Amino acid sequence: MTQHTVNNPYEAPTQLAVGGQVTVNNTSIVVAFDDVRYSLSTGPLNGGLHHIMAIRNQNLPFFVNTEKELPGGSASGYLSAEFEQEDYPLNFCTGLITSATMEFHVYAKVSAGDVVVETIATAGFEATAHCAGDGYYYEEKNGEFHQPGTINLLIFTNKALTDGALTKALITVTEAKSAAFREADIKSLISDAYATGTATDGVILTIDTNGEVLTDSGTYSLFGDTLAKCVRLAMSRAFENIKRKAEQDHLLNT
Repeated sequence: MTQHTVNNPYEAPTQLAVGGQVTVNNTSIVVAFDDVRYSLSTGPLNGGLHHIMAIRNQNLPFFVNTEKELPGGSASGYLSAEFEQEDYPLNFCTGLITSATMEFHVYAKVSAGDVVVETIATAGFEATAHCAGDGYYYEEKNGEFHQPGTINLLIFTNKALTDGALTKALITVTEAKSAAFREADIKSLISDAYATGTATDGVILTIDTNGEVLTDSGTYSLFGDTLAKCVRLAMSRAFENIKRKAEQDHLLNT
């Protein structure tokens, strides 16, 4: 079988413009900081508002029915074990889990004025493209676990945000992601409506506590507009890379 190299034009740099060292391998993307940052995370390990020094997007290469089947016995336990292998302080770590490949992650950076936003994304939607309110796939009981087709967004900025603005930023991110699905003409698997995301998306938004404090992250604000543009660019590149991966997989199988 002919071997093909991965052609990914959107690889993340090893150093973010807003600070942070990026390490990418086949199973994870880790961003580590020299100082303590602050984040809003939807992840199972230290989710919510939390001080952090490292974040991770972790690939899960096998299927499980319940969290108990994960290494570490839970989603948070799985992430904890991965961080511990690399000697990161668990109390200052957060992460997401995905079945998407790390090889075709994407990086985007958008600046406006003195605002800088960077995004690293992994994406898959083929099995879980969904429009909010279309209906549910499962009821969470007994640790039932669903992670395929996830869109995970790691977002970084040079600004500080109040807790309210940081939370509101999730609205801006979601609106931008939904707009990207509409632009790509991706429909829900249940209805003919445009997908608003997938059923298992995750976000970690990290701010610089030494940066200028902003109180508004809505789309009318310069910061919110820059954030939305960066997310939409990352999503567009992610959709492009999904097609690129499909083409490469086809070549590998011929």
